Amino acid sequence: MNLQFLGGADEVGSLGLVLRDQGRTLLFDYGMTPSDPPTYPRPAPTNVDLAFLSHAHLDHSGMTPLLSRLPRARLIATPVTIAVADLLTKDALKVARMEGYLAPYTPSDIRELHARFTAVGRHATFRHHGIEVEFAPAGHIPGASMVLYRGEKDIVFTGDLQTLPTHLVGGADPVECDTLVMESTYAGRDHPDRRETERKFRDRIAETVERGGMAIVPAFAVGRAQEVLMALAGSGFETYLDGMARSVNEIYTAAPEYLADARRFRRTIEGIHVVEHPGDRARALREAEVVVTTGGMLDGGPVLYYIGELYRDPKSSIYLTGFQVEGSNGRRLLDTGELVIDDALVRPTCEIQKFDFSAHAGHSDLVRFAKESRAETVILMHGDHREALRDALEGFTHVILPENGKAFDV
Repeated sequence: MNLQFLGGADEVGSLGLVLRDQGRTLLFDYGMTPSDPPTYPRPAPTNVDLAFLSHAHLDHSGMTPLLSRLPRARLIATPVTIAVADLLTKDALKVARMEGYLAPYTPSDIRELHARFTAVGRHATFRHHGIEVEFAPAGHIPGASMVLYRGEKDIVFTGDLQTLPTHLVGGADPVECDTLVMESTYAGRDHPDRRETERKFRDRIAETVERGGMAIVPAFAVGRAQEVLMALAGSGFETYLDGMARSVNEIYTAAPEYLADARRFRRTIEGIHVVEHPGDRARALREAEVVVTTGGMLDGGPVLYYIGELYRDPKSSIYLTGFQVEGSNGRRLLDTGELVIDDALVRPTCEIQKFDFSAHAGHSDLVRFAKESRAETVILMHGDHREALRDALEGFTHVILPENGKAFDV
C-alpha cells in the first residue's frame, strides 16, 4: 500500500492524499489554502478511480472541481458536505475574480463535478468494483466524515477531527484500524474548557453592550458561525447574522440528522435577525448589539463593512473566534493591532480579543483517539507542530511524519 500527500502533510491547508493499493488509485480530500494569494496542492494523478471528501472546508474541498477533468474519477461524500462544498467552491471563484487571482478551475468544472458526486449517509458503506469504504462521523462540522478503506490493510483517514461534543455535532468515536492517518492541527496544544470560554465570551459582549458599543464577531461561514450563534442563544442580545453563513444555515436546517440537536438549532436561527440585503446593514448598525459575520480572517466579506464603520469607536469590540492564518488580515490585527480596509491601513481603537472556538481536537484528545484506534501505524498530517504528538505516541505505536510529494509504503 503506497501513500503520497499532494499537500497538507506538514501544513494546515491544501490537503490531498493519494492511496495506491492493488491496482487502485484513491484520493482523499483535495483542498486549497485560502491565503492571499491562495496556494494549491500538487496535481492529482490522472488515473484516480475514486475520491473521498471528508468535509466541505476549502482546505479540504477547494480543488475538487478539477476532478471533473479526470477520465473516470467519482467523488463520494455526505450530502451535507456536497452541498456546502458546492457553495464554497463557487465563492472561491468569486473571490479570485474580485482579487485578481488566476482561478484554478471554471464554473463549468463545478457544474461537471455534480455528475461525478455520489452521496452517502453518515454511517454508510460504499462499495464499487471490489473497493469497500466505510464512513463514520468525524465531529468537527455537520457532515464531516472519517473514511475507513478496507484493502490490503484497514486504513482510516480522519479528515478534520473533533472528539468532544459541541453545540452543532457529537464527538467522533475511535475506529479500530491497522493504519491511522490523523490530523494534527493542535498537536502540542490543548484547548481551554469550552463552557468557560463561552461564558467569558458572553460576559465580554455584555460589557460591550453595557458601555453602549456593538460586538463584531467575525466567524467562518461553515460551522463556526453556527456554533457561535448557538453559544449566544438565550443570552438576550440583539443578534444579527450577515454573510454566507445564512446559506449554510439553510443546508443544515434541511439535514437535521447531521445536527446534535436539530430543534435547538432551528430555534437559534429563528431567534436572530438575518441581513438579507446590503441595505439591511444600516439597520444592523442602528439596532444590533452583536453582529456575527463573515469573513472569519478579515480578508473580505461583510465584516470589513462593520469594522470600517466602527473601528474608531472605543466602546465597540472585535471578538475573533477562529484561527488566523499567517498573512491574513486577522493575524495582522492580533499581532500589530492594525488591519487593511479598502487598501488603507487602520488601527482600531475598539477592544480586540480572540476566543478559542476551535472545532479540532486538542493534543490530549488526539493522543487518546490514536491509542484507542489500536493502529499499528499512525501517520500524522495536516499540522505544523507534529513532533509533539509523535513524541507522545512513540513507544505505543509506529509514527510517520510524511512530507508533501514524497511517496511511502505502509
